Amino acid sequence: MSHENGRAAGDHVEALRRLLDARAAGLWYVRGDRLELAAFAPAPDMPGDVALRFRDAVRRVGLDRADLGVVKAVAERSAAVSVAGKLPVEVGSGYWLRAFGAERSVAVPLLDPEGRIRAVLSAALPTLGPPDDEQVVDTIRLHGID
Repeated sequence: MSHENGRAAGDHVEALRRLLDARAAGLWYVRGDRLELAAFAPAPDMPGDVALRFRDAVRRVGLDRADLGVVKAVAERSAAVSVAGKLPVEVGSGYWLRAFGAERSVAVPLLDPEGRIRAVLSAALPTLGPPDDEQVVDTIRLHGID
């Protein structure tokens, strides 16, 4: 995917979701002090209301939202693994992972040629492994945007 086209981004994210057999996958672009959702691919059996509420909740996310793994990935400039059982039930990644029926998510910052974070690509997985976290990070990086 060489451009920020909504349909191309959606197809790309859905392909990653299928590859990892993830409960969901999402792509956010960095826009100043926030992330903007470019594409979200829920599992086919995810209730429509859950997918809609998630899209609405994370369409634009301030980089001060430390309760979300995608924000943590930007803040720390490295992959962020969120485990549902270690997070609060009522907010952020802990809430959404449970709503998705996922045990963990892996969010990976994607860099532009100058080393700036351009986007974050994330997948919510139904189990703690396999694949292990590093394998998921590698898969997401390889599947990243051009």
